[in-house]
Amino acid sequence: MKYAVLGAGLMGRAVAYDLLRHDDTDLVTIADSNRKALENAKAFLKDKRLKAQTFDAANPAQVEKIFTKVDSAVAAVHYEFNLGFTKAAIKTKTHFCDMGGNSAIVDKQLALNLKAKKAGITVIPDCGLAPGMVSLFTRWGIERFPWVDSVKIRVGGLPQKPTGALKYERLFSVEGLINEYIEPVRIIRDGKIQTIEPLSEIESIEFPPPYGALEAFTTSGGTSTLVDTYKNRLKNLDYKTIRYPGHCAIIRAMYELGYFNEKPIITKSGKVIPRHLARVLFENNIPICRDDVTLMRVIFEGSGNKHEITIIDKATSNPHLTAMMRTTAFPAAIIAWMQTHGYISTTGVLPQELCVPVEPFIAELQKRGISISGI
Repeated sequence: MKYAVLGAGLMGRAVAYDLLRHDDTDLVTIADSNRKALENAKAFLKDKRLKAQTFDAANPAQVEKIFTKVDSAVAAVHYEFNLGFTKAAIKTKTHFCDMGGNSAIVDKQLALNLKAKKAGITVIPDCGLAPGMVSLFTRWGIERFPWVDSVKIRVGGLPQKPTGALKYERLFSVEGLINEYIEPVRIIRDGKIQTIEPLSEIESIEFPPPYGALEAFTTSGGTSTLVDTYKNRLKNLDYKTIRYPGHCAIIRAMYELGYFNEKPIITKSGKVIPRHLARVLFENNIPICRDDVTLMRVIFEGSGNKHEITIIDKATSNPHLTAMMRTTAFPAAIIAWMQTHGYISTTGVLPQELCVPVEPFIAELQKRGISISGI
């Protein structure tokens, strides 16, 4: 089998690593505009089946040229390119999945469903952690427990040894992080789809030591397509991000002060876009995390019953993969592998909870050492 990975950052590198673990993988083409990122990926992966090349994600001809040579492609770049990648996949009849992160883009991808179906391919958006595999765990619980009427999804990537006021270190792009913090949050509440504010409804959530009492608060994107998929099945569905206590209050203050606004403001040194400034300050002052933990809990409730699925996954040292790489990139790689091996037979542009077989997916996660309690 032949695969393409678009993006040679941490997530793209981990996707390529996972795909190269399969004996029947003949080629993984990893593409990026950044030559240094490609060199770093090559040095990390050290595999003769890996081909690294530069490309322009905004150039359809270059994307199509890559797609024509592979069976399935995975996007691990900014979500703004995913619609163009979807169109290229349809044109070249190549299976495609991405890590998503923006509901408006996903809606535009889903609108191409009939074209993808006609091309005989499957395109699956939002295949990371959250949005991502939490959708499949949600489906698992809803199908297993007829009494479920409420689902709470709680997810966070945290440094194992927190420092500073934010108690946070970078695990993925700052642009994506800011989007989660500021965009509207879609939920199901009292049987109706509602939109609420991000950085609100703080609650306490407990994990085993050394993590203990943490906080969870509303952020965007985590429910992905689940709100529409289960709007007639669930009474309540929501998603919150987990952080160490006190984090939300600081980010909320920045939000209220306008640090994430995209409208330019006038300063003594000229025009400044606050969001651009905030991004640079985050990148310059918050280090990249190398020793992290991913915490996930999906809580099913209804008719006095309750069931929980929990993941606590830590960074590995040999090879060095952060927990966020493992729990975000591995799910996307698994789905790309499933697309090429007949596990996903339905064609079109589809939410993963409607087309990815849950049990085989969970089995693949477990093969990679991701421990899941409650399954």
